[in-house]
Amino acid sequence: MEYITKKEIDFKNPIVIEGFPSVGLVGSIAAHQIIKNLKLEYIGYFDTPEVPPINLVEEGVVYPSIRVYGKEDLIVLFSDVIIPPIVVHSLSDKIVETLISINPQVVISLGGLATGKSEKVYGIASSKDLLEIFEKYEIPILKFGMVGGVSGSLMVKSNNNKIPAIGLLAETVGIRPDPRGASNLINVLNRIYNLNVDVEELIEEADKIDEKIKQLAQEHAKLMTKTARSEYPMYL
Repeated sequence: MEYITKKEIDFKNPIVIEGFPSVGLVGSIAAHQIIKNLKLEYIGYFDTPEVPPINLVEEGVVYPSIRVYGKEDLIVLFSDVIIPPIVVHSLSDKIVETLISINPQVVISLGGLATGKSEKVYGIASSKDLLEIFEKYEIPILKFGMVGGVSGSLMVKSNNNKIPAIGLLAETVGIRPDPRGASNLINVLNRIYNLNVDVEELIEEADKIDEKIKQLAQEHAKLMTKTARSEYPMYL
């Protein structure tokens, strides 16, 4: 595992946001929107032979799978691929090792909770004292559950190295990409950290998906009714 720097930045106590693929892709969608909306620069990547050999092509240029974007006060970790379990600990270790030298303000992991709806965002933290931030902003705390993948590992390893770490988990439908859940994550980040990231695009996308699903459900209902009439004809 190796971190490759593509652009040197003079960081000033940055916020670090991890948005790797998870339930409903809410973390990934939110991270991508932050990168795009704030026009963050591509500044580096994590290189390992143990992730799937899939690379992004954008405007004709090929990019590594696990990338880092940022500016002086903000870093976003993004991945095009699901991180295999065998890589989780080594990647988390390398991320923390890389962050120690830049003295981050906080590490924030974004993820989802498959509840069948996209409403609340829950907070978790690497230590009890950090839960106060959720109480301050009236964000419900997840009382019990499991956090897998890089998110949980990164929070534990950050805490072990005295880096504050919290997690934001958005309720999501879970079975498809959920831009509404992602917009809920960004709204919480905007409230706490004043990121000023626009979510209107995500809400419009969510509305389109909801309308499409509604249309498909109506078409399915019509088809089932037609099929039932065909199979069980009624005689007067």
